[in-house]
Amino acid sequence: MADNNNTRSGLQTAANLAYAAKAAYRIIQAAAASGAYGAAAVAVKEALPFLVKILVGVLVAVIVIPMVIFTALPNIFFGYNSSDTETVIRMTEQAMTIGGAYMSLEDFEKTQIDSVVTSIAAEYEADGKAIDRIVVSNSMKEEDLLWLIAINSAAYQQDLDAMSAECIREFCESRISYLPSLGVSGDGGDGTVTTLKVEVKRLNPDELMEQLGFDEDAKLWAGALFETLEESDAIHEYAAYYDAYQPDYSGDSSYTGDIQYGTEYNNEIDISGFIDPESKNNLDLVAYVIQAWENNWGYVWGTYGNILTGSLFEYKKEQYPEGVGNYADFIEENWLGHRTADCIGLIKGYAWLDTSDMTIGYAKNGMPDYGADQMYQSAKDAGTLNVDYGSLGTMPEIPGLMLWKEGHVGVYIGNGYVIEAMGTKKGVVKTELESRGWKGWCKLPYLDYLEVE
Repeated sequence: MADNNNTRSGLQTAANLAYAAKAAYRIIQAAAASGAYGAAAVAVKEALPFLVKILVGVLVAVIVIPMVIFTALPNIFFGYNSSDTETVIRMTEQAMTIGGAYMSLEDFEKTQIDSVVTSIAAEYEADGKAIDRIVVSNSMKEEDLLWLIAINSAAYQQDLDAMSAECIREFCESRISYLPSLGVSGDGGDGTVTTLKVEVKRLNPDELMEQLGFDEDAKLWAGALFETLEESDAIHEYAAYYDAYQPDYSGDSSYTGDIQYGTEYNNEIDISGFIDPESKNNLDLVAYVIQAWENNWGYVWGTYGNILTGSLFEYKKEQYPEGVGNYADFIEENWLGHRTADCIGLIKGYAWLDTSDMTIGYAKNGMPDYGADQMYQSAKDAGTLNVDYGSLGTMPEIPGLMLWKEGHVGVYIGNGYVIEAMGTKKGVVKTELESRGWKGWCKLPYLDYLEVE
């Protein structure tokens, strides 16, 4: 096996397979005696890290536990980089997508909480309440993440075709609860310090399963999945397979081609030129991002168009020590006090803008809190190939399309130009469509697409 990435000796492989066969036999016996849930209970006892590596080949017809999603794929664990079998290819792609969503939930939890905190701070600032400090206490633990995976998997009955990264993120987003409060204290001098505190609560798995209407069998199944995940330490054991799903906090800043910068520095958002301020549409998205470009908005990870205040900046540095902290001097010199966004935040900021009071909230107007790749995937899931999304060669001349490449997005404004929040040291810029290596385009399913008059 010339391209084997997981070299094993023949004796080691034989020994492992012998153990796996015995474990598999015990699970199959349990399945015959008491069904899938009995098999799940036995799987808990047998769930050593190696066992899950052979479940596809031996047990896929009997029991598919979360380890299948993470690990039980021949072309991962038996050294094959690819497969010619259509079923294996499809299953691998789907499993990697689902596994990537699961493995990125810790970052997702952090970024979702971050988006909520950013929105709460902006609302207080809009009401004239200046915030000096932001403190977030997150009580969630890895155990909560494992329960989210297990309960979500049980809710979908482990059907890979029914599950999607979008559904997983929506499920988890709705289960994170938080409590904000505003407090004022003395600073030891003549003034006071206003502190925004946001407490993120722990997950209650029993309560969640009750809310979802789980019967006793479903609860047993979810419990078995949780125990298997915990016993096998899959979150850490197999994290390297999903490194590609980790975000690049600095943006797509390696580009060295032609870039056009705006000429103004203005924090005002002017909607007087919008076609229809009451709706969310492609033409007003174009008007919005053109303003962001003209006014030289900055780039800070986890922001989506609000003004980067001192307290928000300090919080971001603590939340993202690599993505923001490593660029702190540059951000402070160039973006502090200005509107900022990351690449997908530029689009979400338009969708979340309330034109009645000109505030940018959180997850407003039907636009979910997705990352760049998830946003493109959601457009593919909702659309038709070459009509609503496709490769660059099939792209129609429609302003307001989203351009995509792995981990990064931009907005097509027409006539061969794109506006994008490119990276920390570049901010919101204009580039030529053909020069940026975009892989795909899509109509955002959360916008109305109007024709240019």
